[in-house]
Amino acid sequence: MKTGIAALALIALPLQAQDLGTQLIPMHSHGSHTYYIHSEIPGAGEYSMLVDTGSGYSVINEDTLAKLLEGGQAEYVSKLRGTMADGSQRIIPLYKIASITLGENCVIRDFKAAVLPGNTRQIIGITTLVQAAPFSMSFDPPSLTLSQCGTGSPVEQAKVVAPHAEALPTPGPGQKNNQIPPAEADET
Repeated sequence: MKTGIAALALIALPLQAQDLGTQLIPMHSHGSHTYYIHSEIPGAGEYSMLVDTGSGYSVINEDTLAKLLEGGQAEYVSKLRGTMADGSQRIIPLYKIASITLGENCVIRDFKAAVLPGNTRQIIGITTLVQAAPFSMSFDPPSLTLSQCGTGSPVEQAKVVAPHAEALPTPGPGQKNNQIPPAEADET
């Protein structure tokens, strides 16, 4: 009986991980063949963000950045030269943002976002989408399918995917990562 339960747990584990990883997110159009998805940036709020595979980085505005900085959820990375939709170029700051939830529960951590002035439109760019690759877009009905989605905190994810997993001992001096210290080795 125990063997049957263990085998069932091993079969169910990959299915759970697969269910957690792939998300179908509805897109909505504001006209002109532009598509938006619901998103939430913890510490800043909920937004309807443009899905733009032609944008290298995601884009947030200064208002959103101010909220994130206040809560310690953003870290300056560098400046970059950005080419705007009208062809003009600007030097703009790039920040690492702690996390964003796309749709209902596709969590992407530590994504980079360029910051544009004022309260400009916010964008999900290709570097953020690639973090959840492979991904695909469908236009009938409009939806975005993301893989490799996280849900909740990393600790919560580990409990769901591997409820009985234990941390391995830290290797001592002169040991390789896959060696078990002699005192902990099984002598059967």
